[in-house]
Amino acid sequence: MTTHDPHGHEKEPIILTTPGRFGKAIVLIGITLAIGAAIVINFWAEFHKNPPPVTQIMAAQAAANASAAAPAAAGTTQISIAQGASAQGSKNFDPADAQVPQGNKMVWRNDDTVPHTSTSGTGPSDANKGKLWDTSLIMPGKSSNPVDTKNMKVGDSIPYFCTVHPYMQAKVTITAAQAGGGASASAGPTIKILAGASAQGSQAFDPKELTAKKGDTVQVINQDTVPHTVTSGSSPSSSDKGKLWDTNLIMPAKTAQISLAKVNPGEYDYHCTVHPYMTGKIKVQ
Repeated sequence: MTTHDPHGHEKEPIILTTPGRFGKAIVLIGITLAIGAAIVINFWAEFHKNPPPVTQIMAAQAAANASAAAPAAAGTTQISIAQGASAQGSKNFDPADAQVPQGNKMVWRNDDTVPHTSTSGTGPSDANKGKLWDTSLIMPGKSSNPVDTKNMKVGDSIPYFCTVHPYMQAKVTITAAQAGGGASASAGPTIKILAGASAQGSQAFDPKELTAKKGDTVQVINQDTVPHTVTSGSSPSSSDKGKLWDTNLIMPAKTAQISLAKVNPGEYDYHCTVHPYMTGKIKVQ
């Protein structure tokens, strides 16, 4: 109903709910919250396993940025920070033991979705950490500033880590300088592990016999769809297997390096430890 004040002005009607209706509303809200909570609790594992779309978009964007990164310039050795490296126990730096010719520059490319660093030293408690290099934060899809190796000695094996995730550790081994003052990581003698190499009887390595010079760094490219190794020695049962070099597992579409800095002239057999029938030879001059 409409009421009037003493001055003759009309007042808006006031609509009040009954205690019964108010109680029903509270009950409905409680039931809705209870159902929502039950759904979240029962499917929490699925929610956790499948991240929200925004996370997937960020990861895809970072991967796109990384794939669009410019190739390493001449005289530069590029090391990848693998996607998912921040998860402890996952592959972090690729290659984990980079063979870098003296005088080359080193660049770390972050293929992960979170920032990382490359900092010389064994970890945060190392008194000499960062003395040889410290890239500072490398953002997802970006590359570090080049790190010069001209003042590092041939044969040095230098550990490094990520200051954000100290369990991410790897090392750099300095090899003899390449002719012409260094070359890109993809230059120089190369062995290709061919697609289908794991099928016995197929051609495995190209070339099957590589000729290189003492001091060279041989690049090994896995073009197959399964992991392989290039390990010195004629077979896994050889007494000298792996004594001159062993790439460890090279994942599909990845590369590894073989340093011939300490390998004297001669002919050396090698094999794949996963598929021992895959054999080849390096002739060192």
